[in-house]
Amino acid sequence: MDNNQEEKVIRPDVGIFISNKKGFGFVKPEDGSDDIFIPAKNLNGAFHNDTVRFKVVREDVERGSKEGIITEVLEHKITSVVGTYNDCNKFGFVKPDIKNIAVDIFIPGNKSKHAQNNDKVLVNIIHYGTKDKRPDGVVMEVLGNKDKPGIDILSILKSKDIPTEFQEEVIQYSRKIPKSVEPYEYDGREDFRNVPVYTIDGEETRDYDDALSISRDENGYHVGVHIADVTHYVKEGDPIDLEAKERGTSVYPVDRVIPMLPEKLSTGICSLVEGADRLTLSCIIDFDNNGKIVNKRIAETVINVTKRLSYNQVAEALDNPDSVSGFMENIYPDLVNLKELSDILRQIRKESGAVEFEFPEADVKLDDEGHPIDIIPRLRNSATAIIEELMLIANETVAEYVTLDKEWAGTPLIYRSHEDPDTEKLENLKRVVLALGYRFPIDLNNITSTDVQKLIDSVKGTDDEFYISMMTLRCMKRASYSTPIRVIENGELTDKYEPIGHFGLAAEYYCHFTSPIRRYADLTNHRIIKKKLHGNLSKENISFLRKTLPDIAQHISEMEYRAIESEREAVRLKMAEFMKRHIGDEFDGIIAGLAQWGIYVELPNTIEGLIPCSSLEDGYYVYDETNLILMRETGGREFRIGQKLRVKVEDADAELKTITFSLVKEYN
Repeated sequence: MDNNQEEKVIRPDVGIFISNKKGFGFVKPEDGSDDIFIPAKNLNGAFHNDTVRFKVVREDVERGSKEGIITEVLEHKITSVVGTYNDCNKFGFVKPDIKNIAVDIFIPGNKSKHAQNNDKVLVNIIHYGTKDKRPDGVVMEVLGNKDKPGIDILSILKSKDIPTEFQEEVIQYSRKIPKSVEPYEYDGREDFRNVPVYTIDGEETRDYDDALSISRDENGYHVGVHIADVTHYVKEGDPIDLEAKERGTSVYPVDRVIPMLPEKLSTGICSLVEGADRLTLSCIIDFDNNGKIVNKRIAETVINVTKRLSYNQVAEALDNPDSVSGFMENIYPDLVNLKELSDILRQIRKESGAVEFEFPEADVKLDDEGHPIDIIPRLRNSATAIIEELMLIANETVAEYVTLDKEWAGTPLIYRSHEDPDTEKLENLKRVVLALGYRFPIDLNNITSTDVQKLIDSVKGTDDEFYISMMTLRCMKRASYSTPIRVIENGELTDKYEPIGHFGLAAEYYCHFTSPIRRYADLTNHRIIKKKLHGNLSKENISFLRKTLPDIAQHISEMEYRAIESEREAVRLKMAEFMKRHIGDEFDGIIAGLAQWGIYVELPNTIEGLIPCSSLEDGYYVYDETNLILMRETGGREFRIGQKLRVKVEDADAELKTITFSLVKEYN
């Protein structure tokens, strides 16, 4: 946030209303104080996620609970919902997919858009209802029968307002884009077409926006990170650019890709496909034998990818060199050099204090109709490590170069930022870590990523590893896009600007540069860099960018959060669908989260379900949020994150995206 901006005024009697499917709800106050319980009789027309004004009418100091009444609805945040249509001849009802919404939405017969029973529909809310009257709305789009393949994921996308099709103007404009590179477009570019260049991606990847070249001599490693020059085809302010800015990012739910750019570009002329000339913007870096950067530059280039490689191919070759044959024999020396360099860079990054949490992600395997056939932890191998390290170093190098080089100083960028952890949460973490008998290496007056990583390393292999790692993760803030803030010296604003930095990567300067096909931040940064390379970045341009980039950064951050939420929701849906066939089965798992209402247990395959507190029949349980412990009110029994349990699958609901477990056994 720019230091000139006014801070948001916190209103102690205003908050966000979070409804419960049973009819009551809670208000989360703006000032961060404890939630206020709102009985159903006290809602006064409030709808889920509304901004409301409230009044506390009862307080239980001993239990630390408050009860309130909503006095005014200030803003309705939800204006449309996706749900299942129930046809009642002359009218209908829609049961919202949002599980927090307890009431169905009434649809007049002439407002149903001919929806059929059990269709998924998108509904605009016209009236939010009262204590005695349901909300009513209008069907805006019929998505299809809820049991039709793909409709489940489409419903999630529609509920998040994620566009699934491009506007006709964008499609028409994309048709003007050429299918191949013309010779005149090589003018002024460095020619890498005779240099071996490789893409390394997943088996099913179709949009290739990064490629690598490497050579080695007695002085060290010479690397080119070649990134698709999307801005050559997407001009600022054209229909494709405006649509890409609005989308902010590509979205990857489990069964499809929602691209930021039309396929004519994303899998066509911008994609670095094997054997075709492609225009690129390259970060060219020379390393010494110890991985220290001795020279770096950014250049407009042209490449021709020598070979498209998959992660599995590369990992197999590196892990089993004796099996290398065919075309891989010629490529193998370059792969070895890439592996050596990435290992060196990884060690440097670790020594610099970059924080690494080792929590596996889910890899959902689907059949041809979109049904889950397996769910496993996502593969990480030597090949994914190469790409991870080389893309990280390219992003950091570009940010440092543009920020610190004399010729580039003052050039604005959109940075990837990650603020320091929450001090109050770290104080709680310190108390817990010390109580468990471990050393707490973090100085709360001078928090460094190096010390955070020391803490994580110190508990590896112990029974408390998962617990302490999870508590540490919850101290971290969320990464976002931002622009530099003005530096204050001696209490006065200066003309200097400094980025926030990236705590988790221990990087003072870090931006996104390597994925312009799928991220608007990268595309924007390419555009700025190319203007500078061509000498077209005037003082007026810089002033304009300083005014406009903050809004772009905020918007694409919001679009990124939206994409992440939809992707996670899609995974939860498929997890629930997968576990339907395992009802009654027992599994070993680990407590991954706790709440007043239950225990979240994660299985080895990453699937997570809930043991409701109501199923624990030996007393009332209280959640200690500070220590992340769920304990019986009368004492004698408690649950903590990282504890191993055996659970039984009691229910799985794909529509609600929930899995319910019961406790079979505790391992202590």
